[in-house]
Amino acid sequence: MRMEGEQLHEEFETGLKKISHEIKSRLVLQGLFGTITSDRSGPHEAPDGAKVEIHAKGKTVGMSFDRKQIEGCSLRVAGAVLVSVLARVEELSVAIRADSADTRS
Repeated sequence: MRMEGEQLHEEFETGLKKISHEIKSRLVLQGLFGTITSDRSGPHEAPDGAKVEIHAKGKTVGMSFDRKQIEGCSLRVAGAVLVSVLARVEELSVAIRADSADTRS
């Protein structure tokens, strides 16, 4: 029988993986490749949340999610988390396009 703490940890990790996968998928749609890092806040066994950063072509954008938001993404990324992901990927894409246009001028 699985302990409740283990199940909650698994939901958190699964949600974080789903968020990272969603970010990577959105980057690909923009023609970008980037790395995603996450930094958990709180004790490692039961993090309070995580800060997720996207690094692509010398630019970085970040977003923070609380534990409940991350666990809510264990099946699929939706709601406020998806809106935040879309906004940060777009922000990064615009910044990279602006830099590319500046270097061509």
